[in-house]
Amino acid sequence: MEDDITIGIDLGTRYAQIAVDLPRRGVLMIPNRWGQMKTPSIVALSKDGLVAGEEAVNVSMIEPSVVWWDIKRRLGTDWVARMGGRTYTPEELLLPLICLLREDAEAHLKSFITSCVLAVPAHFSFPERGSLARAAQQAGFEKIRIVNEPTAAALSIGMDGRFLIIDFGGGTLDLSVVEGDKGVFQVLESHGRKDIGGFDLDKLLAEHLCRRAGIPFSRAEDPRAYLMMREAETIKIALSSANGIAWSVPPGMGSRVASLEVTRADFERLVFPIIDEIVRMVQNMWRKYNPHRLLVVGGSGRIPMLRGMLSDKVYEPERLRSSPEEAVVVGSALYAHQGSERLLIDVLSRSLGVMNSEGGVVPILNRGIPLPAEARKTFTAYGSGDLEVTIVQGEGRVKNLNRVLQTIRLDRVGSGETVEVVFRVDGGGLLHVEVKRKKQVNRHTIALESDETGIVQCDLMTEIRIREDKLARMTMLFPDNFQQRLHVLMREVRSLRFEDHTLQWEALKVIDKMIRDIEQVMAP
Repeated sequence: MEDDITIGIDLGTRYAQIAVDLPRRGVLMIPNRWGQMKTPSIVALSKDGLVAGEEAVNVSMIEPSVVWWDIKRRLGTDWVARMGGRTYTPEELLLPLICLLREDAEAHLKSFITSCVLAVPAHFSFPERGSLARAAQQAGFEKIRIVNEPTAAALSIGMDGRFLIIDFGGGTLDLSVVEGDKGVFQVLESHGRKDIGGFDLDKLLAEHLCRRAGIPFSRAEDPRAYLMMREAETIKIALSSANGIAWSVPPGMGSRVASLEVTRADFERLVFPIIDEIVRMVQNMWRKYNPHRLLVVGGSGRIPMLRGMLSDKVYEPERLRSSPEEAVVVGSALYAHQGSERLLIDVLSRSLGVMNSEGGVVPILNRGIPLPAEARKTFTAYGSGDLEVTIVQGEGRVKNLNRVLQTIRLDRVGSGETVEVVFRVDGGGLLHVEVKRKKQVNRHTIALESDETGIVQCDLMTEIRIREDKLARMTMLFPDNFQQRLHVLMREVRSLRFEDHTLQWEALKVIDKMIRDIEQVMAP
């Protein structure tokens, strides 16, 4: 097997898949260690530590309170899991899952693998992309590239013309309009929702089944919850090809009945509000761009009600040559060699700018601009003193409608002094910021650094910041006097961040030791 293999990874909310594009063999799906083409995107805390995939599924049947199955939705947030005397961030929980995928790929291909292409929802912001890429780096990948999921689907389909792609997966919904011409693909617009997915449909059906059977439903703590979600998913899939099924209630559920008749009409009544909202979103984009084709990918795209409403109100969905569930991972594998046969031009999914003193936003890069992109704007300081340059993402002009990505502090800015802000977004959707004043240049990368090839590498300063955030969350349970002492110590550690590279590494080691010591104190 050749060296420098790059695998494509579709890290779905419910299932993860791996594929590779090999010379003279094309794209191959890679099975996991159990021979399955899909690995459950589930992580659990066992007596031996964090486990993922099928092992985590087994833990979920015994102790569901130590199982996490919607980690992807929590990326880029302040959410943490508290278990076993310590806390876990979403990217820490993803680490064993990505390690599992890399090991399965290496075992199948009989080669060490250090390069990957990660498919992410088009609406993922810079913090989510950065969090996922950091987890991949800690899992052993040295070269990491990122591609939007619907964009990857466009590569796998390879059609000419203008088409609208609906990527309706387990946890997210993405809509993209893509134009292809002789191997060149340009994304005209892309946006989505992280609160709509097959997961939400399963939850509605599981709650419905519990009500009919008299089973208490508590997703967080009840051992029956995960089993009910799996039953709901199985029924949903079955109702895509049948008008009704007889559901046998699993033993031990405390049900009033042994079986229930579940019809497609029952399911459609439950999910109609979500499906109707999706169709309305598609209608708006269809009217705006008037594409030639409508393509639906993702497992939830098989739902007959969705395809029927799209046919009636928008356009007849195209029949795909390959499985809709595999379109994203196949495109991710192809993206590893994009540029040799296919050229992909993506777009910025949300606008970027700088917050002004009134809380409004001065736009610098507008939504929909082709990537990679660069823009700059010069600002003049009115008054003297310290200046904060706040980088925000979003289209609204009200502070609460935008997401603050980072605040860059400039010391002792004089009245009338000019400050130039430069934004550069690479092809993987990662933001690089430069703030220039006189002969001084402050360079910042939101979450990651990337070279001109689009390969992602993690930033040392970012690693320090991540540890600081984690340490702050861990100490919230301690008395105030302990926290005050810690804050004094943290100020000393932070001062190392502005010294040379060697001292920055020392700062990282100090924080890691503090975290380990506190975890030992917190352990039962």
